[in-house]
Formats: sequence, C-alpha cells, structure tokens
Amino acid sequence: MAVFVIGSMNIDMFFDVDHFVRAKETLLPDRCEVLPGGKGLNQACACSKAGAKTFMAGKIGSDRKILLDALNQARVDARFVQIDENDMSGRAIIQRDPSGENCILLVPGLNHALECEDFENVLEKIGENDIVLLQNEISNLCVLAKLLKEKGAFVVFNPAPVTDSIPKDLSFVSILVVNEVEIEQLLSKTGDPKKLCEEWLGSYPDSSIVLTLSNHGSMFANRNQMLFMPSFSVNAIDTTGAGDTYIGYFCALLDQGSEIESALQFASAAAALSVTRAGAATSIPERKEVEALIEKSDILCQRANQMV
Repeated sequence: MAVFVIGSMNIDMFFDVDHFVRAKETLLPDRCEVLPGGKGLNQACACSKAGAKTFMAGKIGSDRKILLDALNQARVDARFVQIDENDMSGRAIIQRDPSGENCILLVPGLNHALECEDFENVLEKIGENDIVLLQNEISNLCVLAKLLKEKGAFVVFNPAPVTDSIPKDLSFVSILVVNEVEIEQLLSKTGDPKKLCEEWLGSYPDSSIVLTLSNHGSMFANRNQMLFMPSFSVNAIDTTGAGDTYIGYFCALLDQGSEIESALQFASAAAALSVTRAGAATSIPERKEVEALIEKSDILCQRANQMV
C-alpha cells in the first residue's frame, strides 16, 4: 500500500508584511524567505512524515535543488519527478501578516506542462490498494481524471484552487477534501456545512467528503455517517500549508488502515502543529510530535450533531 501524489511543486517566496499590499502601494517587507512548497509537494511530505510510503509525481526545472532536497528530507520517493533543464519550476509569492494569515500569487511554471503520457507512466505503477492524491495546480486534470476513472483508482481530490479546469464530472473522486470556500465555489451554493456535505453526497452518493472549517474543526460525511472533529487550540503564526498538512496526514492514516475517526484526529492535530511554525513544507510535523499532542489532549471525534 502506498500514496501516489500527482501534483504541483513550487518554490515559495515569503514576505512578512505589516499588512497585505494595497493597490498603488509599494510596501517594504519586514523579512523575506525562500522555501519549498506547492500543494502536491506539501501533501506528499505530510503523507510521508505521517508514516505512509509516498511517491511524488510532477515536473520541476533547473531550479530543482530546493524541491528535491525537501522531498528527500521528508523521505518521499521522487522517482516520478521529471526535470526540465530548459524551464522553471512553479513559483508562489506569499504575503504573511502579523496574525498569520496569508495571500498568494501563483505562477504555474512546469506544473502546467504535464501531459497524458506523463500520467500514464505513473498510473501503470499504481496498485488496487494504493491511494492517488490530487489537487488542482497541474495541467490536463480532465485527462488525468478520465484515466483514473478507467483504472478504478481510489482518489482523494483536493480541488484547490477551484477553477474552470476542474472536471465537470467528479465521479472519479473517492473522497473530496475541501474547505468552506472551496465547497461553496464547487457547488455554487452557500449554507450550513452539514447541508453542503449533504449536497455533495446527493450528487455523488458513493463518495465521501471531508470539509475543513478552519479553527472550528472539520467534518467527514458519507452515506452512512457524519462526523465532526474539533480543532486543537494553538497560537498560530503562519497558516500557509495547514490544509496540505491536514490532507497528507489524513491520507496516510487511511493508507495505514486506520479508522476515519483516527484519521481525522491525526490530521487535525498535525494541521494545528503546522500553524505554529513558518512555511509550508517546512512546517509539517513528524508523526511522533502529532502523537504527543494527541496524547496530552482530550479532543476526540464526535457525531456531527455535537458540533458547536
């Protein structure tokens, strides 16, 4: 069993600012930092740190060292990472304010150079008990979705960012993982989290959904149950990559055969620890740290009717 992450890898350029830059304003940041990132790389590193055998697939450029180093340090197998010496890797320009919130400008780079042949080379290595983890920061997602559906793969899909490139038919998705904004954009509806989960399941009853609710917790729902996982209380300094940490840990626990309740608990604890540190991939905690937080806490998964 393994997790195959097919996704983006970016070089993240962080700028600590007093406030997010406004129109016509030139702002001098308090600090600048260059770190590895991209939703695909972040989630792969989180999967691996949680203990799952993890493969990363994607494309990077001549500026690859920082990205390959991050994958290697997180013990991610990078055999499916392709290198193009004539182009550059994806870039993210990230402003962070004193409260830990961020705003991001994304430059796709080689993340948008993935073709059908690239996907086929990875898919032929994926077994029936493996998990495929996807986001929406790569090119030709509709092609990949078709191939995954034909293969019958177990797919965890994080449709971020929500754009027109997302397939209209999401029946290839086994588990959808979204935040509040993403599910509203995806369904073109607003409303109570429970109702939004029910709306998704009304369209795709054979799937499941995980809905993250920022510092209010997260939910899981399928046709049989709806669960609520409260958040762990921490002092946040940087929320960048928290969602990716959550998703990676959730997939890793599933891959290891854990119950949904345990997967939600580990994912929530890992995400909480990640926001106490700066960066995206660099903020992901090791599993022993997550276990320690859970051990000293009494926060448990609940039925969704216990939501506060």
